[in-house]
Amino acid sequence: MTKQRRILIVEDNEEWREQILREPLEEEGHLITTARSYQEAIAALEAQPFDLAVVDINLTGIQGNRDGERVLQYIARSGRAIPTIVVSGSRQVTQASVQRFHPFAFLDKSRFDLLEYITILHQVLH
Repeated sequence: MTKQRRILIVEDNEEWREQILREPLEEEGHLITTARSYQEAIAALEAQPFDLAVVDINLTGIQGNRDGERVLQYIARSGRAIPTIVVSGSRQVTQASVQRFHPFAFLDKSRFDLLEYITILHQVLH
């Protein structure tokens, strides 16, 4: 059995948040906290420590919004060593554009592969 971890999922799209990103983690018994916005993410980060954060860059559905990047900035400034997986469906957001935050992985929603996601989760959590 894997060690139970605290994981924050920051995603505004309910289907992505609940069915795609959350379910594989819950099936392994991890403690999941979800946030739909920058404000909810910051409140969660201030309330408890996390072992992993899965963060979507665009949290409003409005093209060009980078609230997820603001979440990554908050994590970096806090000095917490929280591994992150960055998720984006925007063609304007590239892996290079978020490299300064040193994410463990970058996943493009347009080419999302559930097995790749699960493999990455195992790498970062074990």
